[in-house]
Amino acid sequence: MLLIPVQTHLPFFKKQNKKWVCFGFFYTILYITQYYTPSFSLLLSDPVNKNANTEPLPAKEDKDDDDDEKGGEGGPRPMPPFSSMFILSTTNPFRRACHYVCTLRYFEMCILLVIAMSSIALAAEDPVWPESPRNNVLRYFDYVFTGVFTFEMLIKMVDLGLVLHQGSYFRDLWNILDFIVVSGALVAFAFTSKGKDISTIKSLRVLRVLRPLKTIKRLPKLKAVFDCVVNSLKNVLNILIVYLLFMFIFAVVAVQLFKGRFFYCTDESKEFERDCRGEYLVYERDNEVKAQKREWKKYDFHYDNVAWALLTLFTVSTGEGWPQVLKHSVDATYENQGPSPGYRMEMSIFYVVYFVVFPFFFVNIFVALIIITFQEQGDKMMEDYSLEKNERACIDFAINARPLTRHMPQNKLSFQYKMWEFVVSPPFEYTIMAMIALNTVVLMMKYDGASDTYEDVLANLNIVFTSLFSMECVLKIIAFGALNYFKDAWNIFDCVTVLGSITDILVTELGVSSRICV
Repeated sequence: MLLIPVQTHLPFFKKQNKKWVCFGFFYTILYITQYYTPSFSLLLSDPVNKNANTEPLPAKEDKDDDDDEKGGEGGPRPMPPFSSMFILSTTNPFRRACHYVCTLRYFEMCILLVIAMSSIALAAEDPVWPESPRNNVLRYFDYVFTGVFTFEMLIKMVDLGLVLHQGSYFRDLWNILDFIVVSGALVAFAFTSKGKDISTIKSLRVLRVLRPLKTIKRLPKLKAVFDCVVNSLKNVLNILIVYLLFMFIFAVVAVQLFKGRFFYCTDESKEFERDCRGEYLVYERDNEVKAQKREWKKYDFHYDNVAWALLTLFTVSTGEGWPQVLKHSVDATYENQGPSPGYRMEMSIFYVVYFVVFPFFFVNIFVALIIITFQEQGDKMMEDYSLEKNERACIDFAINARPLTRHMPQNKLSFQYKMWEFVVSPPFEYTIMAMIALNTVVLMMKYDGASDTYEDVLANLNIVFTSLFSMECVLKIIAFGALNYFKDAWNIFDCVTVLGSITDILVTELGVSSRICV
C-alpha cells in the first residue's frame, strides 16, 4: 500500500530500481508522518522537553465539544435520537415536520401571544353573572385558546416522545404543568357540552389560572428569576425555623403580659366584669334613645393563648392594623377589668423590640438571602470564563475608579492655606460634629405647654448654633474658595440649611417685634 503513494507522488520512480524504490519508500513515510501525524513529526524535529507540562488539557474543551454536539445556545433544539411512541423514528417525515414547527421562532412567539390573550380573557370574565353576554363571548375565545394549547402539546409529544427516553415530554416539569392545564380544560369542556355542569368539574376550570406560568419556560430571564426564587426557598427553611422559634418566644411573653386583659364592656361607664350587666341607654341619631344589653366582649385580636398570640403577632408584623393592637395593649389593666387609656405605656416597649426583630431584621435577612442566591447563580454562569470573581472585581474597580480631588492652596505661606489647614484639621471636624449633636438635642427639647422662659432659652440656643454653623460656612469658603466649595454636594446642603435657619430666625424675630409694637 505504501508503493502506491511512491508512484503517484514521485512519478520519476517508475523504474524498477531497488535503490530508488527504497529511497522513495522512506521519503513517503516522512511525507505521511509530517502531514498526518504531527506529534510524530515533532518528535523527529524537536528534542524532548523535560520541563514540558504533561497534564491533560482542561475539561473546558470537552465541554465545548459537547455543546457543539448539542447545538448552540441560540440555535434550534435538536431532535432526541430516539423513536417517538415506538413507531416514529428520527427520519419519519411527520415527526420531522412536528420538530420543524416546534423549533420555529414564530411558533414560540405565537404561543406567547396566545398565553397573554388567554390571561387577559381570564381576567375579563364576570364571576357574578356566569351567563352574561361577555362570558359567552369569552367562552368561545377559551375554546380557541385551549385548541391552540392542545395542538402545541400534541406536536411536542410527537417530537420529543412521551416518557421512556431522556428529553421526552413528561420528563420536563413544565410540560407536565402544561398537560395538567390542557387536560383539565378539555375535561371541563367535555362535561359542559353534555350538560353535566358538576361542581367538581367546575373546579377544573380553576386550572386555567396556571396558564400565565407557561411564559416562565419561554423567557430565559424570567426562568432565571424563577429558578433563583426556587433555589432560595431551599435555604429559607433554616431561617424560617429560627423565625418560628423567635415568634414562639414573643408569643409566650405576650401571653404572660396580656392574657385575660383584652376584654371590655359595651357600656364604657362600667369598668369591671361584675358590673357589666343589665341594660344601658344609647343615644342614637335624631335624638332617639334605645336600650341595649351590656355585654362583656373580647377584642378581635388578643393574647389569651399561644395560638391567638401567634396570630396577633403575625398581624402586627404585617404592619396593617397594629396601632389598634398597640392601643389595646397600652390600655390593658388587669384580668376581669376593662381598659383604661394609657394605663401601661411601658408595654409599648414590647412592640418596639418586636418590630426591630421581625419586620426589620428577619425581612432583611430574607431579602439578603435572595440577593445572595442571585449572586451565586451569576457566579455559576461566569465559571466558564477565564477570569475569576476577584479578578473581574479588580478590573471593574480599575475601570470605574475616579481620582479623589481635594483643593489645597498652592502658597503655604498665605492666609488661605492657614485657614485651609485649620478647617481640615481633626479638632475642627470633631467640634462641628459635637455642635451638630448638641443642636439635635436642643431641637428635641421642645414640648407643648412649656413656659415662656424655657422657649426663650431654646430660641437663643438656636441662634447661637446657627451663628456657629454660619461661621463654619464662611471659614470653608475662605479656605476652599467659592468655586471649589460649591463643587461638593454636602457643602451645598450645609449652606442651604444655614440660609434656611437664618431665614427662620429673621421671620420669627420680625413676627415677635410686630406683635410687641401692636
